[in-house]
Amino acid sequence: MRRLLLVLLLAISLGIHANDTLRVGQQVLTAGDPVTHVIDLLGTPVFKEPLQNQYGAYVGERWQYKRDSGRVVTITIVGGRVANIEESQTY
Repeated sequence: MRRLLLVLLLAISLGIHANDTLRVGQQVLTAGDPVTHVIDLLGTPVFKEPLQNQYGAYVGERWQYKRDSGRVVTITIVGGRVANIEESQTY
């Protein structure tokens, strides 16, 4: 039972960590990096979506990139810095 709990906790922590970094060639994009670093590594996004809070005020942007591997990378920008990195497979 203890082993199962340990494996589960490890899997959860790896999943959370995966959303904080993205390898781009030999460089790494990390949550907290400035927007200029995103543009240097990935270029201009294919799609930009403004993010609003519950009152409709602008709080940031969500940028999407299509990678050569067929994956879509979504970068959430808040306050001029990377807040979240998501990567998903397109079908």
